[in-house]
Amino acid sequence: MTPDISIITPLYNGSKTLLETALSVLSQDFKNWEWILFDDGSTDSTHKIVEELLAKEPNRIKYFQHEKNANHGTSYTRNRAVEKSSGKIISFIDQDDIWFEDRLSHQFDILNKQNECAMIWSPALYWYTDRSFVQSVGYRGKGLEPGVYIPPSFVRIFLSDLKGTPLPSGSLLRRKHFEEVNGYDESIRGSEDIVLWLKIAQKYPIYFDDKVLIKYRKHEDSTLRIAKRSGVMDEWDLTFYRWVNRFLKEGKSEQELIDENDFAYYKTLKRMLSKEGYFKSRIALRNKLKEHPEIGKRFSMDYLLDLTLPFDLASRISAKIRFDLLKKT
Repeated sequence: MTPDISIITPLYNGSKTLLETALSVLSQDFKNWEWILFDDGSTDSTHKIVEELLAKEPNRIKYFQHEKNANHGTSYTRNRAVEKSSGKIISFIDQDDIWFEDRLSHQFDILNKQNECAMIWSPALYWYTDRSFVQSVGYRGKGLEPGVYIPPSFVRIFLSDLKGTPLPSGSLLRRKHFEEVNGYDESIRGSEDIVLWLKIAQKYPIYFDDKVLIKYRKHEDSTLRIAKRSGVMDEWDLTFYRWVNRFLKEGKSEQELIDENDFAYYKTLKRMLSKEGYFKSRIALRNKLKEHPEIGKRFSMDYLLDLTLPFDLASRISAKIRFDLLKKT
């Protein structure tokens, strides 16, 4: 029997958490699923846990590895895992997240009734070792109401607060729509989920449900935390903001959205270059903006201040000027 839902999990050194995640999958009250586990070059004992799972569920769990156990990254691995799956509905769960037992059944029932929707998503319970809180989702200070959001409503909502976007572990999406937008963009790292949601939100209705159905584990040795500490995340963010710039222009989005995104690019660039020292950072800023002269022109006040003053002082002055101008309008 063809499964209704294909569950997708990329694996990378997940031996500490995978078993707990697996128990939450196996405890689902929805039973017609397959689980695709795709190893992205693990070097720990992840494979031993997988062997135990395959022994328990030889028909519903499938395991794959890249050739020569190579590491290709999350987006590439998720795309290859989807290619190996057969369900009409796709559900992702990361190797360290936890589902409540009705996670699949609750969202599957709603998505079945909302035939026009490409996906459904719910907020997560952010789970730290010493505390937890429900993910904040909304737009300009207002929470989201459950229901259908027609395109491109969620494009603006997602870009207004990147932390309030769907988590893969809390979403269901139709395979045909995943394939129509060409799945995950394998050139993006760190924000690959947001890019996928934006591509879907631009073209298809999305259902938002406010029931919390997953625990999203936050820990210090996550890929994103390590990338932030090393400074690599800034480089990933710059690539993301340039992608969004092209995406918004191709979709003929409002100039306000484009400006907000480009200013985020500018601030990230400045933060990354601030580590270079006063003179080197100014030279680097000038050279970088030669590649994107429209940003230097659009934010000319900030650019001129940054070329002559310390970055933190320039930021405070430009923020004060903007605030004063806003009061006058």
